[in-house]
Amino acid sequence: MVDQLRFFDLSSVLKKSIFLLLLFGIVCHQESVVFGQDKKAKSETYQIQQQWLSTLGKQPGSAMPYNQSSGLMVEETLNIGTDAINAAIKELNSRDRFVRYDSVAYFQLYPGQLFAHGVYTTEKGQVFQSVIGWKQDNTWKKAFEAIGPKGKISEDSKTEIGLLRSSWELYSNQHRPDLIAKNVFAENGRYFYKGKEYIGDEIAMAYGYMKNESYSIDLTPKKVIQVNNQLVYEIGIYDTGGQGLYFLLWSKVGEDWKLLLDFNF
Repeated sequence: MVDQLRFFDLSSVLKKSIFLLLLFGIVCHQESVVFGQDKKAKSETYQIQQQWLSTLGKQPGSAMPYNQSSGLMVEETLNIGTDAINAAIKELNSRDRFVRYDSVAYFQLYPGQLFAHGVYTTEKGQVFQSVIGWKQDNTWKKAFEAIGPKGKISEDSKTEIGLLRSSWELYSNQHRPDLIAKNVFAENGRYFYKGKEYIGDEIAMAYGYMKNESYSIDLTPKKVIQVNNQLVYEIGIYDTGGQGLYFLLWSKVGEDWKLLLDFNF
C-alpha cells in the first residue's frame, strides 16, 4: 500500500510538472508570435528604403514610400502629405544629397507596424539620425519619419527628459491631459496621429480619452537616441492594459527640454 501511494504521489507530481511545462510553452509561443520581430518585415522595409534612396538623386519624389497621411519631421518642422514631404526631401538633397542608409535597430510588437532606427550619410559625409514608423496595409509605407543631423550631445538631456516623461505619466494617470499640453509640450509641440496633427489646446482634446477614471498608462523607453544638443528621439512601449509602440521627439527650448512631438500608430 505504501508503494502504491508513493507511486501515486510521484505520478501526480509528474503530471503537474508536464502540465506546467506545456502551459509555459504555450505562453512563450504566444509571446514569440505576438512580440517577436518579423524578419521578413525588416527585410522588406529595408529594401524599399534602399530602392527609394537609389532613385532619390535621379528622380526626386518618384516611388515615394509615403502617402497623404504620412508625416516627415525634418529637425523641428513637421511636413504632412506627399507634396509637403517631397518638397522637404528636395530641400534636404539640394544642400547635401543622401547617398547611403544603414539600419541600426528595429522595434516591433505586432505584424504590420514597426519602428526602424537608422542613419543617413550624405555626399559630404554628414550623418543624419532617422526613426521611421513603417505601417503595412497592402504595401509597406512610412507613416512617419524623423530626420535630424547628428551633432554634439547635451549632457543634461537624459535626466531632464526622464523627469518630463514621469510628469507625462503622472498627469495622464491623474486624468489631466490639459497639464500635459501645458507643462510637458513645447509651445509649438504637437501630437501626430493617423495623419492629423494636434497643436496647443488641441492636444488636450486629442488626449481626451485620458479623462476616463479607469484609464492608466505606463511608458517604458526602449531606446533614447541623442541626435544633437537640441534634439533627442525616444522609442518605447506604452501599456494601457494593451501594449503599443510610441515615438517621442524632445527638443531644447532655451535652457529647458520640452516635448516637441508625440507619435504612435
